[in-house]
Amino acid sequence: MGFFTSKKVFKTSQQIKDALFQIKSLDYRERPTVYEALVKELDDGGVSAEEIKRVVRELRADGEISEIDQENLLKLIDGE
Repeated sequence: MGFFTSKKVFKTSQQIKDALFQIKSLDYRERPTVYEALVKELDDGGVSAEEIKRVVRELRADGEISEIDQENLLKLIDGE
């Protein structure tokens, strides 16, 4: 265990799925890409804010999501 534990924003794959469907800027191609990237982070009991930021940054850098999608996805952190 690390020196600190982050609050988990998502604890289940269903929570991720539900949150992504609330983001209207994601289209039918982007949503599964983001979902798969976030589900991979569930291995340690959930997805933390830091993990969301990293995943979203990587997806944006790879051109998988738009800048608007990035902004909307980062709002998930504040919403929880």
